[in-house]
Amino acid sequence: MYDELNSPNQVRHPLEYLTEIENSAALDQELLLRDAGTPWADLLAAYVDALNELAVRGPEGNGYVATYGLDEGHAGGCG
Repeated sequence: MYDELNSPNQVRHPLEYLTEIENSAALDQELLLRDAGTPWADLLAAYVDALNELAVRGPEGNGYVATYGLDEGHAGGCG
């Protein structure tokens, strides 16, 4: 009996066990989100609209959106 408990067939790989925990937690979270009745599509649309408004206004609300070309040294590193 001692040999059966310590055989390589009985030992689970730690990553296999962690994957099982992760999948279980993901399923639980998905069920909670689905059962909550939150209008996720509406919330996502409102969030995207707010981000678009911020991008249009630019920093400090002055209407300027900073853009950098490849030749200005900001895209891909300064140098």
